[in-house]
Amino acid sequence: MKKTLVVTLLSTLAAVPLAAQATIGLRGGISTATMSGAGPGAEGGAGLWESRSGVVSGIDVGIPLSGILDVRIGLGLAQKGGSTDAPRSITVGRSFLDAMAELDYLQLSTLLRASTDAERGLLNIGVLAGPYLAVNHSCAVAVRINHPPPGSGLAWRSDRRLDLGTSCIEAEGTDFRSTDFGLAFGAGVEIKLYDSLGLAFDMIYAMGLSRIDDDGTRNRHLAVQSGFVFVMG
Repeated sequence: MKKTLVVTLLSTLAAVPLAAQATIGLRGGISTATMSGAGPGAEGGAGLWESRSGVVSGIDVGIPLSGILDVRIGLGLAQKGGSTDAPRSITVGRSFLDAMAELDYLQLSTLLRASTDAERGLLNIGVLAGPYLAVNHSCAVAVRINHPPPGSGLAWRSDRRLDLGTSCIEAEGTDFRSTDFGLAFGAGVEIKLYDSLGLAFDMIYAMGLSRIDDDGTRNRHLAVQSGFVFVMG
């Protein structure tokens, strides 16, 4: 699956010079992610962690369609996850646990972009929407131990991290699927620096439609990113 995503993007890159005013974008930024339907289980009812902060980075190809429309095909890293049940294989006596799933994906997206020029072509404002497909390439669970439990008036805590490798199935209760599919929506602006170079800012919200575990959990991901856009042709 990972090879298929890479081949798809490389094939698109090879065709870029054939398309007038096609673009190549290099982008990166920060993100926050949660998992809908997920929450602290019996092992850790405190729920102190709700979202995961991470980074995004990637490359994309913009291909003009007609008028104000173009399509952006991108491949990049997206760090997702959020509060989850603590693995049942961890035993800590009477301690209370919070667990954070850290799911890193290689993500391929195809976003339709509608845009308009402003300030005599120096400023391009647009909205984006389209599907994405992501393949999990890294998975870990970070566990925080709270003892005594929240609400007791005592604040002693310690942190422990459990690295579950790439499959996330080595500890009972943390079986995540290897793929994620959904829809992405967003808006962005591109500032023209030179005839062949622009500075871009985007905000993209990705809503997972597929279940990533047997409990029906779905990913939610918000990214704020910036980068450079190179005009080809």
